[in-house]
Amino acid sequence: MASVNGISNSGLNFTGLATGIDTQKIIDGLNKFAQARLDTFAARKADLADKQGTFVALQAKLFDLQAKTNQLARSVGGAFDGRTATTSDAAALTAAAGTTAVPGTATVTVNALAKAAQVSSGGFLDPNAELKTGTLTLKVGTGTATTVTLTDANNTLQGLADAVNAAGGDVRASVINDGSATPFRLLLTSSKTGAANTLAVTNNLTTGPGAAINPTQTTVQAAADASVSLGALTVTSATNQVNDLIPGVSLNLLKADSTKPLTVTVGNNTEAAGKAVRDFVDAFNAVRTFITDNSKFNTDTNEAGKLLGNRDAANLANELSAALSASIPGLAAGANRLSSVGLSFAADGKLLLDSGRLDAALGGSSPAALADLKKLFALSGTSDNLGVTFALGGPKTQPTTGGAPVRVQVTAPATRAVVTATSLPVASGGPPPVITVFPSNNTLLLKLNGLAARGVEVTSGTYTSAELASLLQQRINAGATPGNLVEVAVDAGGKFQVTSQLFGGASQVTFAGSEIGPQSLLTQLGFNGTEVGTGANVAGKFVVDGVEEAAVGSGQTLTGSPGNATTDGLQVRATLSAPGGADLTVSSGLASRLNAVLSTYLDPVGGRFKAITDDFQKRTADIDKSIAKQNDLLAAKTAQLQTRFAAMERAVNDLKGLQNQLSTLTVNRPADR
Repeated sequence: MASVNGISNSGLNFTGLATGIDTQKIIDGLNKFAQARLDTFAARKADLADKQGTFVALQAKLFDLQAKTNQLARSVGGAFDGRTATTSDAAALTAAAGTTAVPGTATVTVNALAKAAQVSSGGFLDPNAELKTGTLTLKVGTGTATTVTLTDANNTLQGLADAVNAAGGDVRASVINDGSATPFRLLLTSSKTGAANTLAVTNNLTTGPGAAINPTQTTVQAAADASVSLGALTVTSATNQVNDLIPGVSLNLLKADSTKPLTVTVGNNTEAAGKAVRDFVDAFNAVRTFITDNSKFNTDTNEAGKLLGNRDAANLANELSAALSASIPGLAAGANRLSSVGLSFAADGKLLLDSGRLDAALGGSSPAALADLKKLFALSGTSDNLGVTFALGGPKTQPTTGGAPVRVQVTAPATRAVVTATSLPVASGGPPPVITVFPSNNTLLLKLNGLAARGVEVTSGTYTSAELASLLQQRINAGATPGNLVEVAVDAGGKFQVTSQLFGGASQVTFAGSEIGPQSLLTQLGFNGTEVGTGANVAGKFVVDGVEEAAVGSGQTLTGSPGNATTDGLQVRATLSAPGGADLTVSSGLASRLNAVLSTYLDPVGGRFKAITDDFQKRTADIDKSIAKQNDLLAAKTAQLQTRFAAMERAVNDLKGLQNQLSTLTVNRPADR
């Protein structure tokens, strides 16, 4: 900008703009206070972001604590339900135990292993020996047949093996060398074990000049079931895995020796339980440490921790400690508080762990000791009726108080699907009546519990009703998945019945797609193919202090409906065969109580942290609005000042023009005489 140079005899002398004022500097100065307010808003926003970040970090630690707490609080499948299983000879038998397994020992004998069918062809001098062309159809048991084709492009012994494997069916092929004069043979092996999984081959390799092959010339190994004995009880299995011969235990058969009994030992998994307790202590202490560290005032930097004076953080710390400080009613005095497992509070609010005392508590010789330990931490329940048992509770399930139990009323027990033959079996002689199973129609299709229909094959021959029922049950269950077993029996009137072992609405039995005809297996059994069996879910309700609370049945499990004041998420198992009831007492363990506290903070809908997050977002949004408003005011004021200074400059410029005119008049004026 221009400035005033000085004053001449003729008056003011302007060069350029006459004011010489740094207008931008003046505007910046006038706006300095407004900018200071903007800086204050920005600092407040940054502080809010820091505090919100601190709460996010705290929330993450709480989620970790919740996960560790759940391991101890879980009513079923929790830290104290783990089981281990060992055997006296791991080379012959291994075992795995689920949470339902009961600690103890059992003696089993592996009589035989399940085997897959294997056949081999005659020998050839060369694995690339040329074969006749055509098709080869392979089928295992009642499975889907697979057809492979040999052409001039692949009609060798090795080409046939490759074609079988590429087809992706239930048969695997290889070319083996047996060391004989004609050593190369095609070996076909079923991918499924079990006596029912025989290998059938239809050979139509008959065209062309190549050598003929008989793929089933030699039976290398016959399909066979595994056999295991538990005392006087012997069971068979299509595979080398036997489930629930010992309840809750899965046996993996590796070597058979009918003369060698083996011991299976099931025990409590105390190592896993101990780790769960230690992990819980670490997670709890991490939360306490975080709250403490962020609630301090740093005298060196004169900075306050982001949680200093925060009521939510202080309340959280107090509530977490209070949840673990109570004693659990219904337990013995030596097992009803944290000290029972070697836990105590330090002066800083963190947990101290006496590992020796914890290990001693977990390793108690009495099974009741571990049960009490579970009750110390988990939500548990006891019933006065063996037909109604506590299963588990949810985070909103409330413990019973004041001695008033939850009344469980079962209005209709769960049932299983049962199909009964329409007529008596077709007898071909007797007494006792015998039933003939014909070779051409010895298979039926069973659709069980909504699963895909499965073929069941019975060896042709004549049977009594009892023999045929036993064989059918064995064949059906040999290929069934866990939980989908059946019972086959003959009722008092002599009719065949098939009963699903699954309870509830998902329990179903039909003979979908089974062949019907004079000699079909289904007809021989007395069924017409239209019979359908369906189970029903348990029905009932809960009553608390005279107030009914709704429940939903699934199988034999009755679950309290969402929103129930006391029984929300409560699950009981009702095995009653008729309507009835039970009084259920629910006790909340320490971990269960801690979980309830955590839920009040971490619930994604109504939790305290959701409210805190919403408040941070609202306050941040309010500051953003204030910043935007202040920026608008600053821009308007700046524009106003710029307009006024521009007007002043124009006025000065006008004066400059007038000065120029006056100067001109002075120069042109005649000299004074």
